[in-house]
Formats: sequence, structure tokens, C-alpha cells
Amino acid sequence: MKLATDTPNTASGEVFLTVAGTQHPVKFDLKVMRDWSKLTGKAPSEFGQLLADDYLEALTSLLTVAVRRYVPGNAQFSQDDATDVMQDMTPAEAELVGQAIADATLTVNPLLAALSKQVAAKSEALQAPNSNGTSTSASA
Repeated sequence: MKLATDTPNTASGEVFLTVAGTQHPVKFDLKVMRDWSKLTGKAPSEFGQLLADDYLEALTSLLTVAVRRYVPGNAQFSQDDATDVMQDMTPAEAELVGQAIADATLTVNPLLAALSKQVAAKSEALQAPNSNGTSTSASA
């Protein structure tokens, strides 16, 4: 992964994360959310609920998959390792990582937003009354 500049863009989920004493560029993006979903068995949309219910599990699992994906040589990085990274974060680093995670997980992806809008419009059109006053439905 290449960051656009030497300063990561937290608004697009980019941060520098210190792993084993070395800073690495990491991005919390759709790939990481997909990896998180595979690790936890939860839909990406459930991240916010897990964060509210068990913030430590949510954060360590997300950090785990982000490091596995973006930090070379860390395919076996564990949630225990992620906990160590969290404990070693400076307040400034924690602030940036928290902002990047929030931006990446709470901002709706443009493609997903467009698709949702299209599906809603098609669904509404299917439910609209036709010329004889009855509504149509796409039920199977």
C-alpha cells in the first residue's frame, strides 16, 4: 500500500501504526472490513455494535486484520499482539488511529451508498400502485 503523502489521511482510514517498534502505514479500508468479517463471522455493519458491546474485542480484532494485511511479515499477528500495540500507543497515535477507524467504519462507501439508493428506488417502484390501483410486488 502506498500512502498519498508522508502524512496519512485519517479521513480515508490511513494511519502509521507502530508494530514491534517500527512505524508502518496501515489503512482501515473495505479489504480490512472484509477480513474482519471473515475473522469474526460478523457482518461489517455489526462493527459499531460490537464496539459498543465489547470495545476491546472490536478494536483488537480490527487491528489484527489490518496489521496482517498491511504490515509485511505479520501473517500470524494475533489479537494478543494487537492488545500489546494498543497498550504501547502514545495518546497522539491513539487519537489518529481512533479517528481513522471511525472514519473508515462509519463513512459509507460511495459504491455501497449508490447501490443502496438504487435498490431502494427499484423497491419503491415495485411497490407503487399500477394504473388499476393495485400495487405490484416482486415476491418470489
